[in-house]
Amino acid sequence: MAVLGFHVVISLIVLTLISKLGTRISIIQLFIVKGLYRYLAPTNNELRSLLPSSKEKTNPRLRRRKREEEDMSGFNVPKHIPLSLNRAPVNELELQNFPLFTSVHWLSLYVPLCLVTYVLSEVFLYYFPSNGDMNISIIWLFIGVAFVMQVLARLTAWLIVNQDERSLLFTFGALYFLISCIFTMWSNRFFDVDMLKAYDQFGINIDKFMEEIGNVAETDGKLKSPLLLYISLSVLFSLLSAMLVFPNFRFANMYTRALEVASVPSRIVLHLSFLMPLFTLTLYLHPVKAHLVHGKRMLFTEESLDIFRIYTVIFTLLLRLALRKQHLQAHLDMPHEKVQELQKETGHVRNTALQSLIFRYYSYFSAVVLQYFSPILLAFFFALLLKTTGGLSWVASPQEVDITSSTVTMGAIRSIFDQFICRSIWTYALIITTFINFSLSMLGVMYNTYFAK
Repeated sequence: MAVLGFHVVISLIVLTLISKLGTRISIIQLFIVKGLYRYLAPTNNELRSLLPSSKEKTNPRLRRRKREEEDMSGFNVPKHIPLSLNRAPVNELELQNFPLFTSVHWLSLYVPLCLVTYVLSEVFLYYFPSNGDMNISIIWLFIGVAFVMQVLARLTAWLIVNQDERSLLFTFGALYFLISCIFTMWSNRFFDVDMLKAYDQFGINIDKFMEEIGNVAETDGKLKSPLLLYISLSVLFSLLSAMLVFPNFRFANMYTRALEVASVPSRIVLHLSFLMPLFTLTLYLHPVKAHLVHGKRMLFTEESLDIFRIYTVIFTLLLRLALRKQHLQAHLDMPHEKVQELQKETGHVRNTALQSLIFRYYSYFSAVVLQYFSPILLAFFFALLLKTTGGLSWVASPQEVDITSSTVTMGAIRSIFDQFICRSIWTYALIITTFINFSLSMLGVMYNTYFAK
C-alpha cells in the first residue's frame, strides 16, 4: 500500500469485487424489484371463458379449427368484458429479456461500489489530510457521470424513432439552449456562481503553467471573449435537457399516480421528494445566501452553507431511493387503470391488442428504472465532484482556497484547474442540471394534472 497509495489499493479491490460479483450477486432483485408486482395479461382461453356463450351447435372438429384460426389471427373481445387481472411478483429473470436491462444491471452494480470507494477515500483523507496521493475516487465520479450520460443517450436513441417524440426533443432542446445562454451570461447576478471570474482565472493559470515549463508567451493572462464558452456550455446543456425530457416526464407521471393511492404521511414525503430540488436551487440564490450568512442571526457560515447544499442533494437521492417502490409500482399499476378505462367504452377490441396493452408496461420496466434514477444520479455525481475538487469539508471547517498558486502534487491538471475553477464549474453544472430536472418534472406534473385526464 505504501508503494501504490491507499486510493489505488481501494480502487483495485473494488475492481476485483466488480469482476467477481458481477455474475454472483443481484442488486436488482434485492433492491429494485423486491416487493413489486405486475399485472398478467389474460390468456386466450381466459378471454374466451368471459365471452357470451354461443347457442349455435357446431361440429367439435369445426370448433377446434375455428379456435386454431383465432389463435393465429386473433378474435374480438367486448370492451366492457368483466375482466379481472391477476398479479405476480416482478422477476429479474423475466427482465433480462427486455430492452435496456444490461444498462440497469451495470448501473446497479457500479454505483454502490463507486460510493464505497468514495466513502473510504473521504474517510482516509479526513484522518490523513496531509496525504499527497492522487484521489482516485475523482476518476470514479467522472466515470459515473459518463456512465449516466451514456444511459441517457441510449434511452434517447431508443425513444427518438417516433416522429412526434423526435419533434418534442428538438423543441425542448432549442428552448433550453436559450435558457442556458441566459443563465450562463447572467448567473452571477442571481446565483452564487461566477463563471466569468473562473474563466479569467483559467487564463492566468495557463500563463503560469507555460512559464513553469519554460514556454513564455507574450500575453497579459486574459483570454479572449467568453462568448465561445457561453455558447459551448449552452449547447452542452441543451443536449442534456433533451436527454432528460422523457426521464423527468416519466418521473412526473409516476409521482402523480403514486399520490392518488398514497396515505397522508406518504403524500407528505412524496411532496418533499419532489420539491427538494427547488429547495437546493433556492439555497444558491444571492438573497437567500445573504440572509443565511450575513443576516442578523447568521444561521450559516460560508463553509457550512456550501456543504449544506451538498447535503440537500444527497438527501434528495436518499428520498428517491426510499420512495422507489411507490413510484415504480405506480407505473406497474397502469395496466389495471387502462383496463378500467377500456371497460367504460363500447365496441370491441382484438384480444392481441388487449394483451399487448397490459404487457407493454411491464416490458418497458427496465427503461422506467433508468428514467427514475438517472436524473438524480447525475446531479448527485456533480455534487460529489463539487465537494471533492472544490475543497469543501464535510464538517464545514474553514479551508483556505488559494486561487492563484499552482499545486505541484496534483501535476499540470491541478495547476490549471484549481479549487476556485473546479468549484465554479461544478456549481454551475449542479445548478443547471437541478433546474432542468425540476422544471421538466413540473411541466410533466402540469400535463398529467390538467391535460392527460
